[in-house]
Amino acid sequence: MTDTSEFEPDEVRRSVHQTLVHNYVDWGMVRAHIVKRTGLARQETRIARAQHSFLINLKGGARCGEDFVEGRSVGFTPRRPGSVVFVPAHREWSGWDEGDAIGSYLFVSVNPTFIEQSLGSWHLAGLKPAIGFRDNIIEDSLQRIATELNNPDPISAAMAESQAVQLFVQLLRLNGVGLEPAKGGLSPLNLKRINAIIESRPANPPSLEELVREIGVSRRHFFRAFKQSTGKTPHSYVAEHRLKRAVDLLRATDLSATDIALECGFSSSSHFTVAFKQAFRTGPSEFRRRWRS
Repeated sequence: MTDTSEFEPDEVRRSVHQTLVHNYVDWGMVRAHIVKRTGLARQETRIARAQHSFLINLKGGARCGEDFVEGRSVGFTPRRPGSVVFVPAHREWSGWDEGDAIGSYLFVSVNPTFIEQSLGSWHLAGLKPAIGFRDNIIEDSLQRIATELNNPDPISAAMAESQAVQLFVQLLRLNGVGLEPAKGGLSPLNLKRINAIIESRPANPPSLEELVREIGVSRRHFFRAFKQSTGKTPHSYVAEHRLKRAVDLLRATDLSATDIALECGFSSSSHFTVAFKQAFRTGPSEFRRRWRS
């Protein structure tokens, strides 16, 4: 272990708290920190480092807040355990959030030269900050690094470096590097970010303006790119997601049609019934009866 002067939990994620535990390991090319705190109040974030940075929520969630990349608002997506933040070297993420009073996170920094030598600098040039996304492969690699931090042995450095490379391989794939995405469409990572927002807010679906702010492009460009990627307009895509959620609730719960309508963001039960009939040629109650018969 080495001095942690260049990583201060109260600078990266500043908050009033009752207790703080900070464990860390420096493997040279990869550094990892686990920070656990209780009695958390509002957290203020600022990450602007010479290394590539990852942060994953291990415990506790953030329910409201604001996020900024290079000082520009990018909206806010609620973050639960497993949510990941990626900030490339020499870029800045700042903001604030409020949520659970007990929380912990893993912070991993990776030497840019090491990754460039492993994968090639031209591949990495297009990577952008990504705030609060979910991906099983990236989450698994970060959890493996956390395991090495908690249980270090003589070959932990090799394991940490291999997982760091895996993180960037997956980031590149999510961004479409080496793939053939539809020309002019959203990158796979941006589409995952959009889906995460929609899924996190079934009762209050995001507006087109909110989705546009999340990606940081013009309304016209977003509309065209979204339809290129999904084959649907943003409005019809959100509407389809709400109806899929409603089908799941009809199958798995005993909630009334009115409660399901509110849960899925419909303005009224009659609006829900009309939309459901148009999509499935039967009403919600009849759909549930047939499903359970």
